Amino acid sequence: DEREPITSGDIQLKSVSFNISIWEIFSKKILVEKITLDGAILNLTLYESGDSSIEKLFAKPDRNISKKPKKFNAKENEKFITTINEVNLTNVDLNLIVEKTQLAVKGRGVNIHLLDINVNPKKLDTVNDALVKLNGTFELLSLDNDEDYGRIIAVADSKVTLFNTENGDMEPDMVLALSIDSESYLTSKVPVIKNIWKATDMLKKIGVNSLTPPEKVSFKNDQSVRVGYKLGISTLLDPLSIKIKDWELELLSQSWLGSGNDMHMLGVKLHIGEVISNKLGGLLPGSSKVSGILGKLTGGESLLENGKLTLHLESSGELSKPKIRIKNNMTKPAEDLIDNFLGGEKDGKDTLKKAGRDLLKGLLK
Repeated sequence: DEREPITSGDIQLKSVSFNISIWEIFSKKILVEKITLDGAILNLTLYESGDSSIEKLFAKPDRNISKKPKKFNAKENEKFITTINEVNLTNVDLNLIVEKTQLAVKGRGVNIHLLDINVNPKKLDTVNDALVKLNGTFELLSLDNDEDYGRIIAVADSKVTLFNTENGDMEPDMVLALSIDSESYLTSKVPVIKNIWKATDMLKKIGVNSLTPPEKVSFKNDQSVRVGYKLGISTLLDPLSIKIKDWELELLSQSWLGSGNDMHMLGVKLHIGEVISNKLGGLLPGSSKVSGILGKLTGGESLLENGKLTLHLESSGELSKPKIRIKNNMTKPAEDLIDNFLGGEKDGKDTLKKAGRDLLKGLLK
């Protein structure tokens, strides 16, 4: 009664229930078979260092309050031998803020299941794992400008190593099998998508007008990819495709993102729409010279991939201020190469060659 009432917190719960083994209690041991936390509200902040506000709840108290609380360390708690069959967080509302970028992630109807948790501080190399399953809908928005960045509907599962086997610190290490629902979307206001699209202006060199992206871009079908997570770094282990009308933005494997510091490196292939690609691709079967033109345009690396014009891009630096680099080596304007292909001069004295040149340019527009 003397304590000041707690009106809010980082974690709020509607109910908690435990299933424990009665026989284990009689034998002076406790085996927790199941813990269910229902209706949780998680208000979390992800700091630039990669730490989160939730970690202080698991930190060992320090008498020197000026020091930052230490992370929970398994090796410093050798009696912490844990076997829990199941921990369930159901009907979770997640409110996560990435401090550096002011990105807000709002998870609704999230369910998290930790299964077969086994930890022995003396045997972390062999007894230090769990299974994790999660699903939910996650809204993404910018707190800086109140922009909608998208919605991700996902299901994921993974085996996870919970503690660093060398120093004992809590450091989850896992490879998530992630399935993204086709109703998920991102908006063209996401900085990295916006900046990648600016790079398409270079297509004007070959007579192709860039596409104005729609407000929302969707994921290609229902996709399943693997995502690795360790030490605050998420790494895409399989390609992930985003549909933009009849264009396709493909994020390549080994692309990575730092969860707290906003640093990233994305390998990207931008596959141009079929209407434009088919016009150009139709020229190739009848003329190896046209294929040669594309080779010269890109310094020997063809712009065509699986019948589609394809730009190779790289995005790096801060995700909120990405630096975009075009990896296709565009060496000469298409107009000069077309003139060279037709064997004509720019003065247009040969009307037949001029007509052929105009036709070929028209097909590229």
